[in-house]
Amino acid sequence: METIITICNRTNIPIEDKINQLHACVQRIFQEPDVELISVNCEDVGYATPNFTTSGIYYLHGIANVRNHREPWTMILKIIKPDSTEKDHVQHHNYWRREALVLESGLLQKLPDSIHTAKCYLVEEQQDGTVWIWMELVEGEYPRTIEQFSFIARQLGRFNGAYLTGKNRLPDQEWICRSWLRSWVSASRMYAPHLDGFADQLNTDNEQRIWNWFQQWNRKVDSYIESLARLPRVLAHQDLSQMNMLLVKGERDMERLALIDWQFMSLSGIGEDLGKLFGVQMSLGIIAADQFEEYQDSLYSAYLQGLDEMGWKGDENNVRYGYCISTAARSVWEVPQYFAMSIKRKEEPQNMELKEKVRRLEQIIAVHMKMASKIDSFKLVN
Repeated sequence: METIITICNRTNIPIEDKINQLHACVQRIFQEPDVELISVNCEDVGYATPNFTTSGIYYLHGIANVRNHREPWTMILKIIKPDSTEKDHVQHHNYWRREALVLESGLLQKLPDSIHTAKCYLVEEQQDGTVWIWMELVEGEYPRTIEQFSFIARQLGRFNGAYLTGKNRLPDQEWICRSWLRSWVSASRMYAPHLDGFADQLNTDNEQRIWNWFQQWNRKVDSYIESLARLPRVLAHQDLSQMNMLLVKGERDMERLALIDWQFMSLSGIGEDLGKLFGVQMSLGIIAADQFEEYQDSLYSAYLQGLDEMGWKGDENNVRYGYCISTAARSVWEVPQYFAMSIKRKEEPQNMELKEKVRRLEQIIAVHMKMASKIDSFKLVN
């Protein structure tokens, strides 16, 4: 007698038409062919700020009969889609198919053991041009403290160090981005507020100081980014926002770092991923402004520790160089945002939320300026 599957779909995707795919995925979850679906629930994760190439992220769960035992199952369904024309290019930092290709390739199963990743159950092309990615739900804790972020930086050092010391070979698939930061800076310039006319509206000494620095920095940043190609190469994640990093319990209850969302995977210079880790937590408000300097130093020390644990004996200046450029380059987005918000704040003097955003951006840009000022003091050693 055929089992009637109970389906509760709280979304607008046709999950009812995907029973065969669900069955195949649940078989892979339990690594067991003798599986019978009993119930399926589909819910929108409600992720507020997805990538431009993400159509939706959904939480699927239910009950299955596995060898005559009822067992709960869970998974994540991520739907990716084409976006603008430039994101069709394999070397664009946000090439829209990259995550699906990463998962299909099995590359994540070959990463150093310092990094845990979600299992992929199925990658499915759709007639409407989207791609459905069915994968493991990774459960863990999002980092919040300096100790947790420093642990992550150490694991990044171990991750990068495995490629620097030859313990792991760098992959060579054509769809892995080779110049991630250059592509991101180009896109940021395209979509950031235009600074035309802002110079006539500078009212404070700090605004004038930031303006003058940014004009000089903008003339140098492209050459700095090009010089990153001289750094030792590592495999990088490049999207280390808080929501993409989970601290999970491994064997003997030891904590492990799980990284999800490999859409931005790249071959980058040593220290670049560390700059992304630090810079994006500042941008997202994860790090309190009065802890910027403490985090900057702690993350750097932890990253070096991870490199050392993998046996890397290279020049520390290379790490500082990549770290400082990667962090300071974020100013090409955040300085225009700062001036646009500053002008708006003058029009809305009672808007306290906007005032706080401007103040925080000033503090972030101060970090960018300080790190940028150190770049020329680091002599690259090839």
